[in-house]
Amino acid sequence: MYSLTLIAACNILLVSTSLFAQNGPTKIEQVDFVEDIQPVFRQHCYECHAGNTEKAELNLAIRAKAMKGGKSSVAIVPGDSHASLLVERVTEVDVDKRMPPEGKEPLSSKEIGLFRAWIDQGAKWPDGNDVADPRLDRAREHWSFQRLRDVPLPEKLATDTWSKTAIDLFASAQLHESGIGPSEPASARILVRRIYFDLAGLPPTPEQTRQFVIEHAIDPATATSSLVANLLDSNQYGERWARHWLDVARYADSAGQEADQDRPHAWRYRDFVIKALNEDMPYDEFVRWQLAGDEYEPENDQAISATGFLTSGTSFKLNDNFIESERLLNRYNELDDIVSTVGTGLLGITTGCARCHDHKYDAFSAREYYQLVRVFHSGDRTTGKLPSGSDGFFFKDFDAEPRTTWLFRRSDFYDREIEVELGFPALVSFDRTADDYWNDARSKVEEPTSTLQRRAFAEWITDVEHGAGALLARVIVNRVWQHHFGHGIVRTPADLGVRGEAPSHPELLEYLVGDFVKHGWKLKRLHRKILSSSVWQQGSSNPAATLAARVDPQNRLLWKMAPQRLEAEALRDAMLAVSGTLNFKAGGPGFKPYIQPEANLARNIQGEAYPQDAKDDASTRRRSVYMFHKRLIPYPLFQAFDRPDLMNSCSQRQNTTVAPQAMAILNDTFVRAVSRDFAKRLTESGDDRSAIQNAFAAAFAREPTETELTTSLAFIELQANSRTKRNEEGARHEAMADFCQSLFGLNEFIYVD
Repeated sequence: MYSLTLIAACNILLVSTSLFAQNGPTKIEQVDFVEDIQPVFRQHCYECHAGNTEKAELNLAIRAKAMKGGKSSVAIVPGDSHASLLVERVTEVDVDKRMPPEGKEPLSSKEIGLFRAWIDQGAKWPDGNDVADPRLDRAREHWSFQRLRDVPLPEKLATDTWSKTAIDLFASAQLHESGIGPSEPASARILVRRIYFDLAGLPPTPEQTRQFVIEHAIDPATATSSLVANLLDSNQYGERWARHWLDVARYADSAGQEADQDRPHAWRYRDFVIKALNEDMPYDEFVRWQLAGDEYEPENDQAISATGFLTSGTSFKLNDNFIESERLLNRYNELDDIVSTVGTGLLGITTGCARCHDHKYDAFSAREYYQLVRVFHSGDRTTGKLPSGSDGFFFKDFDAEPRTTWLFRRSDFYDREIEVELGFPALVSFDRTADDYWNDARSKVEEPTSTLQRRAFAEWITDVEHGAGALLARVIVNRVWQHHFGHGIVRTPADLGVRGEAPSHPELLEYLVGDFVKHGWKLKRLHRKILSSSVWQQGSSNPAATLAARVDPQNRLLWKMAPQRLEAEALRDAMLAVSGTLNFKAGGPGFKPYIQPEANLARNIQGEAYPQDAKDDASTRRRSVYMFHKRLIPYPLFQAFDRPDLMNSCSQRQNTTVAPQAMAILNDTFVRAVSRDFAKRLTESGDDRSAIQNAFAAAFAREPTETELTTSLAFIELQANSRTKRNEEGARHEAMADFCQSLFGLNEFIYVD
């Protein structure tokens, strides 16, 4: 045994000697730290030994810390590589001890030789080459975290007869480079339906369709721009686009969690959003009011109601008899909801993971997370009187004194060693500190009743030059594009960070963002630019579709307009519209529609119970944006068509195609009721043939083909005979309702081309 051990020891010594000879000092000329050493640190060491990540208490990104060493020993001994733990670790024979650790790429002989030579030459580390946070350096190179830049327009090709706008030039350039072309323009009938649903969320009436077709035949550009302008000026625009924003704001009319108590005044925030969009409030002001409207205009009902953005998340007020740990957990969960919603909803970065640790990919630290918590820690949601005396539901600071906020390591709220001051994320901060914004905010208010931290944060997040304004603008422009095309230019709308998808048209996005900011953050102007483009007005028929699908199967280059399915709310509104029973009453408390008792079995709900006998009448046939959304009792039709539960901010709805959707169209009592109303409206116009023609005009904005007409007549006759044989009352009317209900289930009704 002794001899075997001795032999093994000798073998290890021989191997070590061999490694030393291979990686030992070589005749290397003067080593340059910046050119030769720091790049190796970046590639192999900074992940574990830089920034806020200092494994074994070693930081190799800052000279003073690197020379001090870590928990084990001095890592770098200038002039003596043999005594330097750094060299010992990278040349270690035992793979369990060697650095970088197992699974990572080991250093090459050349890199180890450079380390030895650099240390033996005195380990010179020039001033100004510390890296406080290597992720921050990488982040500043990422496209979404940079300041806005001017983008020149691509030159129009001599053969390009398609491009009408700047948007088209960018799209055309990438299509040309890929060897494919755009699709044919959409027909007037397809275009009018697309415009109405995009901007108003409703189908055009047959008369509106006929009028547009006539005007489009005379002058397509004028007809389109005129219709777009009219719809942007209508109340329906705000009702349509508010729904998109309310998804981001995770708005609902109840508190969620176990009790799911009603919030009888939450609707004031919903009405603020609709009003702000209809009045074309600049988006930067729209955001500032939602974060701190009460600190800007404390006597304005709308400004205060706007802070409903902060209160819209789920919540449950615990009584004092709950133990402290439960109450603290509840409180910090609610603050996390706000910080996470601000992160993904406004800035397109996932901030919530930093509650426990530094963000793994983006340069967003746990300290910065708790600095954002501090912004909102001094207030809470409250039900109270608005300046007008009306009841409201809004966010309010407790008083003008900021509450102490701690950095909870690993989210342990009993870890109260590190107090954090007000601060904003460094990755999108340039040349101004949080204190600068805070001092400005306090200088504008003589006798503050709140901390004004939220106002400081609102100024920072909308500041294009020194704060997060450029990122904020990129996120909203991408969202607007997403709702017009089905996908954003960046297809991960809630994550524009380093792990998000790259933009399909980076120059186009930057151009649109720059134009958006330069012209006052106006959303309606952005809509007009997009809808006037040939890209948006093209159809889905491409003469070279086979080639295009092979080159770009996901249509990232925008060589066609892909059909989009209606959201659940737009589908319901469309049924009401074509049936002639849509109630256009705007604003006010939400209505509670009838929900079948078997779908209304939520337990533990406190407060007012959901009505078991809600009526289906004019009061419940309003637009779906005004429907009372109770989180634990979802409306079945909406649930089938992917309405989010709104427990969290939703940047992009799921779009499934599943059997329960067909079953909902066939069996839902609401769908059957509006089918009967649609049938009644059609039979008033004359015989079955006229009724079918009118049905197609209302539902699809077109005339039926002769085959469709013949088939529809046969279907109605068959259903009428069948119901007559069963002695059903009103068999003819029920047969027409069957026909109408079948139209509601067709793809052509549910999808917009």
